[in-house]
Amino acid sequence: MDITKEYRVCMERLIESLEREFMAILADPKLDKKQKNLRTKPLVTKKQILLNTLEALELVDRSAHEQA
Repeated sequence: MDITKEYRVCMERLIESLEREFMAILADPKLDKKQKNLRTKPLVTKKQILLNTLEALELVDRSAHEQA
């Protein structure tokens, strides 16, 4: 079983969800710039963590394939 492929599919779903939430925050006319910034920063951080994790998994897979 290729855990990296499974993770990629799951990550893509999570990122889509984060992006929808991000866009909803930006489109909310009731929020000022500061409130939007405070609400979107954690979403950006979560997305970066997901991308970094995928990159690390792919690096491990490449290393394992090279040693095999």
